[in-house]
Amino acid sequence: MKRWLTFVFVLALAVALGGAFSRIPEALAEVEAFKLREVRLRGARFLTHEEAVAVLDLSPSASVWDDTKALEGRLEGHPLVKDVTVHRRFPHALLFRVVEREPVALFPNPTLEPVDEDGRILPIDPSVHKLDLPIMASAGREGPGSLSPAGLRLLAGEISRLAKGDPEFHSKISDFALHPRGDMRASISDPPVTLHFRPGLPSRRIQAGLRVLTDARTRFEDGDVMDLDLRFDEQVVVRLKRAQGN
Repeated sequence: MKRWLTFVFVLALAVALGGAFSRIPEALAEVEAFKLREVRLRGARFLTHEEAVAVLDLSPSASVWDDTKALEGRLEGHPLVKDVTVHRRFPHALLFRVVEREPVALFPNPTLEPVDEDGRILPIDPSVHKLDLPIMASAGREGPGSLSPAGLRLLAGEISRLAKGDPEFHSKISDFALHPRGDMRASISDPPVTLHFRPGLPSRRIQAGLRVLTDARTRFEDGDVMDLDLRFDEQVVVRLKRAQGN
């Protein structure tokens, strides 16, 4: 019987202490020394400190002991923020470490707007940040903003995948276009040629195509090679301007 009484007493004491400890941050939040006086932002290239503070909408009585998960949720609501973690820096500062959504291309809508790998339009001014990114389009359609939301996501995702898989090749592409049938087209600046491919094109196929292109340029005059077509399995098709009647 005594053992049971001892167990009940210890359990009750633990519960009481747990409840007391859980209220400590709430009590400390009222202490003047812990009032929030500084918001630090790290990892942000496009998100400004002023924008972050505006989104956080901190009250005058905010404390470093406030719920950090709630603050993370607020900042993650900004379209530029992909992920964020908050760290307390005692006695009166909060540090926000941000992972931003990276722009992968420019979408004419009708002015050029940066989009991320999910096709999400980002509130970034390309002229201010000097973004050197390929331009997106829909092949066979006229006018800006002609890509559907699904097409925008597909094309943006493919651009991002190519950039990660072969950054050097990606840097030579000036624009990407999505054909209504689902094929893709990329304009390469050096050497000047149009690449035709399907989504999911592996890097090895790109490298094989570029080797064939290099060989073709040694066999024909500069400017004769117009298209590099990698849409056919294990084949590389090179088209010449002369074949087009030029």
